[in-house]
Amino acid sequence: MKKSNKKGFTLVELVVVIAIIGVLAAILVPSMMGYVKKSRLKTANGNAKTAYNAVAEYAADQETKGTPVTWTSGSGDTYDCKTDASGVQHVLYSALADNGNEAGEAYVGGADINSKTTFFVHWRKTSSDTIIGQYPEATADVDSCPPWGTWKAQ
Repeated sequence: MKKSNKKGFTLVELVVVIAIIGVLAAILVPSMMGYVKKSRLKTANGNAKTAYNAVAEYAADQETKGTPVTWTSGSGDTYDCKTDASGVQHVLYSALADNGNEAGEAYVGGADINSKTTFFVHWRKTSSDTIIGQYPEATADVDSCPPWGTWKAQ
């Protein structure tokens, strides 16, 4: 009988380790995707709030100057936050310009909120994005994102 001095792992041991890693990956990947979606929704809600505050400040400045901005329930406009222009678009560009190419686009529209006609803001990263942030009453769940430009009470 010969004594073998070979060192290393057998094929069976390697297959078992690979199988265990595969099972762990199958469990972790879906939960990680949920975390990524929740993170994107929080970012979208944060950007919507930033845009809302910028537009509210702009509206207050306009009212002080004697040209109040009125909000009509059910109407609104989409603004590219990466492009500078005048009025509301300039305000949104200034507020979100630090995000660079991630500035996204915002929808500012009128809505009846708590029996009062006011405005709301939606924000999304791209025009094809399904994760839409809303302010006021930020979107709470990834699966309940409002349709673009439509107020949805949470």
